[in-house]
Amino acid sequence: MNLLLAGLETIDASSQSLACQCVTRCASLEFEGHHVKSVELPARWDDCFHPLESVISQPWDAILILSEKVSDSIAIERIAINETDVSQKDAVGRRPRGKTIEASGDPGYWTTLPYRELASKLTAAKFTAIPSHSAGMALANYACYRMMHALVQQKRHVCAGLLQLPFSGSVFSEEEAKRFMAVLLQSLDPQSVSQDKLGFDLPRAADRLGANRSIR
Repeated sequence: MNLLLAGLETIDASSQSLACQCVTRCASLEFEGHHVKSVELPARWDDCFHPLESVISQPWDAILILSEKVSDSIAIERIAINETDVSQKDAVGRRPRGKTIEASGDPGYWTTLPYRELASKLTAAKFTAIPSHSAGMALANYACYRMMHALVQQKRHVCAGLLQLPFSGSVFSEEEAKRFMAVLLQSLDPQSVSQDKLGFDLPRAADRLGANRSIR
């Protein structure tokens, strides 16, 4: 399995990103038969997506963006929407309000992660995880939307999405990284993954969306 992990830095330069800690630790582990690469996404609107954009065309089986969120649980985001609207400035003082991310893009893109299975298995591995209905309209949503839009434009069916870790200021330990990676590899590996019957069938959803548009 080829897995790409992207960790989003924090806007606050004085605090270390738990997401970046996590992806760095996970990529340093060795799992037979699996290749894991990590990239860090800067907390700046102008170039947040650039590190991911430069490698997204490679033959990944799964791509996962990790960021931080004020939450008690790992949030597995179900949808990324085509809008930015934030009150906090980024690392260089930018604060887009009510801006469209991709003029030619859909209003939103569903995750292609087996989110219910991931939530269940992460919880069983002593993490608390839940499907989330809103990724917000900040940098994490922006990066995820750009990623999903790029995959759609390339007509590639890759297991991809956004996980937001609970903001706590804590360190992601090596032991936690091992448990976390074990769940990801079991859940996302196309050679062993069991179908999440409650996950989204994207081709079917796209057909239904097209049918609804034609009715209007």
